[in-house]
Amino acid sequence: MQKIKVVEVITDTNIGGAGVLLCTRLKYSDRTRIESEVILPRGSELIARLHAIGIRTHEINACRDCSFELSAISQYIALFRQIRPDLINCHGALSARLAAKICGVRVRLYTRHCVYPLPEWQKRGIGKFFLGKVQGMLSSHMIAVAYSAKENLTEMGVLASKVSVIINGVQSLRAVSDEEMQALRASLGISGEDTVIGICARLEACKGHSCFLEAAERLLRRDPNYRFLIVGDGSLRKKLEDVCRENRIAPYVIFTGFCEDVSPYFHLMKININCSVGTETSSLALSEGMSIGLPAVVSDYGGNTYMVREGENGFVVPQNDPAKLAEAIFRICSDEALYDRLSRGAKERFLRELNAEAMTKKTEKLYCELFRKEFFKNQSSSTEDATAK
Repeated sequence: MQKIKVVEVITDTNIGGAGVLLCTRLKYSDRTRIESEVILPRGSELIARLHAIGIRTHEINACRDCSFELSAISQYIALFRQIRPDLINCHGALSARLAAKICGVRVRLYTRHCVYPLPEWQKRGIGKFFLGKVQGMLSSHMIAVAYSAKENLTEMGVLASKVSVIINGVQSLRAVSDEEMQALRASLGISGEDTVIGICARLEACKGHSCFLEAAERLLRRDPNYRFLIVGDGSLRKKLEDVCRENRIAPYVIFTGFCEDVSPYFHLMKININCSVGTETSSLALSEGMSIGLPAVVSDYGGNTYMVREGENGFVVPQNDPAKLAEAIFRICSDEALYDRLSRGAKERFLRELNAEAMTKKTEKLYCELFRKEFFKNQSSSTEDATAK
């Protein structure tokens, strides 16, 4: 089969989950079958990462961290006509989906990276019918990065047969030397006797850090040797730091800020936490933790219940329930046999499904199937036209 020319469209200007996912997949891409290029906003921080793995990029002066902008449509149209892709995959990017439809790009994919509660008008009656038709018209197929994301799409009227679930995959975290770990512990004031519980997520309300801190208070009443690591940055950092001071747990909580290389921090952790109450699909941080055998305790929101299987690689607790979160953490930390079993389960789950190679193979298999289907459809149409003449 001929090489397929694919254009990926993303609107992120910073390095978020969708961008990391895209860079990871393109790094592992089979370039003998797939020729990939990426369209993104001018000056995006993703450009350097993409160039580092040999991916050609095209920049537009619109759609900076937003899915739709009227002025972007003409820019996308010009690029599609220049590149002439066989297939596009839009990570959000409604303007690009409209442009691809106008240009007649035959295979148009939309990847759904988020999950959120839909308003009633989108789930019922004419609203659901209209949204389902529009989504079906703009996209010949869709990828959901979690089963909960597929449910989100079908709730708004998209046919289940038009959605493929491909769970996010990541590279295994790098090995960290004993010397590097000792230096990091010393710099953070963490002793060998301390038990480190970590969360790696943007510091935004949907990630549930307030629940994490309430659970930290409860655990510290039981054992002052707990330490709590918050990896990441965001608009709530100052507010969360203030909460720590007000509740007198600041000496036990470490804010790392944004980290380009999170491997050393994950190697410090005993348990990986996800407290999300919004947008969560298949968390990259959970998969990264599993790559080194970290058990997880997660909220029961979105894709978390698929990522963590109760008693196999961690525990699932209700959203916004710090008491249940603290109890699950304490239970794992106080039972060495349980911890070892969950740790083995986490590593096995990563190797079986949640790695970058598995995600890339599934995605490119879908690309090839959709392209082949469209190619043979065109061949049949051409043969029929020739026969008619």
